[in-house]
Amino acid sequence: MLPASVLDRFIEKCPAAVMVRATLENLLRPERLDEIFENARERQYSRMLLFSELVALMTAVATRTQQSVRAAYLDAEQRLGVSLTAVYDKLKLLEPGISASLIRQTAVDAAQVIDGLPGACQQVLRGLDVYYLDGNHLAATEHRLAELRTTREGPLPGQTLALMDAQRELIMELVPCEDGHAQERSLLPELLRFIREQMVIVADRNFCTTKFLFGLAALSAYFIIRQHASTLTWQPTGRRRCIGRSETGTVYEQPVELTSGDQTLHVRRITILLDRPTEDGDTEIHLLTNLTARQASAKKVAVVYRGRWTIESAFQTLTDVLRCEVETLGYPRAALFAFSAAVLAFNIYAVVRAALRSVHGSQKIDEELSDHHLTNDVVAKQPGMDIAVEPAVWERYQRLKPRQLSRELRSLARHVRLDRYPKKKRGPKKPQPPKRSGARNHHISTARLLAAKRVE
Repeated sequence: MLPASVLDRFIEKCPAAVMVRATLENLLRPERLDEIFENARERQYSRMLLFSELVALMTAVATRTQQSVRAAYLDAEQRLGVSLTAVYDKLKLLEPGISASLIRQTAVDAAQVIDGLPGACQQVLRGLDVYYLDGNHLAATEHRLAELRTTREGPLPGQTLALMDAQRELIMELVPCEDGHAQERSLLPELLRFIREQMVIVADRNFCTTKFLFGLAALSAYFIIRQHASTLTWQPTGRRRCIGRSETGTVYEQPVELTSGDQTLHVRRITILLDRPTEDGDTEIHLLTNLTARQASAKKVAVVYRGRWTIESAFQTLTDVLRCEVETLGYPRAALFAFSAAVLAFNIYAVVRAALRSVHGSQKIDEELSDHHLTNDVVAKQPGMDIAVEPAVWERYQRLKPRQLSRELRSLARHVRLDRYPKKKRGPKKPQPPKRSGARNHHISTARLLAAKRVE
């Protein structure tokens, strides 16, 4: 069977896997990755092990195609031509700026592909680019390093701030930090370097600081941020008035003034009196925005803020579907690069989702497609595709320009059967029944409990 015919069979049977592979081949071209490394590096260099090879290795781990760094290395040992120790040495010294540049540059390439897909971009605020901001602390690693073997505490390898494009659902910026105990707010000055005019930053109250809000305003950017009770100096400049109802409660609006030294900033304070309290017991939430009423009504501000769950869902996907935390990587720089590889895989999948939205419609993809089932199917098909399809066949996708790749992905998306990946809507959680007896370190026989229940 000819190589092209083999690929046709995969397009017929598992087109989603072909879409992911085609996108990966195009956006993660070795020469492109090595160029990013050369432009971003400060002290590190490539001698035997290319940066593109390291990305390929860690992407295999992030997508769960390989179960560990060692397993990925053994699979690619002959191609790499270096020892496993050399791989770990490269990982532990990889500069965080390289990881950040990797996400930034490849996300720009991915955005160009999505922009070529009709109906793939979702408008949030007309004429403005909306971005969701959130932070993520990496989970504790194993105590493999000599410095960690004498402590019982969980060693935290670092944290990141992420900026997600709400229109394209791409993570565009990543601010990595090696200090797992650092306050997220300490990373905001670094984030401000990447803020442009007309951007709208949507964030939770943890990022509601005077310096950040005034910094955004100074850059001619906008914000929709939940107000923190104790981090701002403000006073009302007008009466609060009722605007109407939203999905979650009654909406009020009031003009207020923020102060920082001798500086002032006039903003709108949007209050939602909730029908149901939050998990923290809050009965109302307050949002601050420097958007004008013409740019976004109070109700629209409340709706845009609710969309912030998108980035939280992205972090959940990075944890549950992808492997963003490799517990064996104790060195902070290695752990941060592993997280970046997972973000890279997430953005690849975001392009595939955009192509599916373009063909099947946004509502159908958002409400009926299970990311978990689709990605599991892609991972399951990947080893067989590697064996059956010659590497030369994929070179065609590497040469495609963004618009050409957009057309190719739309063609492949028409073959995807969404009923193979149904999303199950979970009902309301049932309350936990009270525990009647027993201790945590004792054991019981499930079979005896079931037999007793049948006797009853």
